[in-house]
Amino acid sequence: MKGILIIMLVSVSIIGLFIWGNNWQNSRVFYFENTDVACLNNGHQNLAFHIHPQIKITVDGQNEEVPANIGINDTCMSEVHTHDSTGQIHIESINAERLEQFTLRNFFDVWKQTPEREGYNLEIYFNGESKNSVDEISFVDHSKIELRYTSK
Repeated sequence: MKGILIIMLVSVSIIGLFIWGNNWQNSRVFYFENTDVACLNNGHQNLAFHIHPQIKITVDGQNEEVPANIGINDTCMSEVHTHDSTGQIHIESINAERLEQFTLRNFFDVWKQTPEREGYNLEIYFNGESKNSVDEISFVDHSKIELRYTSK
């Protein structure tokens, strides 16, 4: 009887510590390298959403590769990131309310780039519709974003 009671107490304690630790980790927010985009502590676990808009960048009509691993470093993966150089952006968070808060500006912040380029005009398209600013583009799953840079 004592043995069963001890096993039950140990089991309950381990489960309680696991739940407490997981909740504690999820409640702490760390931000990716001087941005307002949070880091995902557990990678692709416990996500409230995970969407994939596509970005295409051209410079004077030539495709420009979007680098792999934007928003990923040795300590975390940001809520806005890439895994490869296909132009697929991953937008994910454990907080469902964040979905409507992300804009293309966040992607550039995490990338440590500005959308404006010296000596170039920029045209921005979201699902074929012209936009005036990257701040106007909120991410939508499978949306098509195109940035066209042309020499001045």
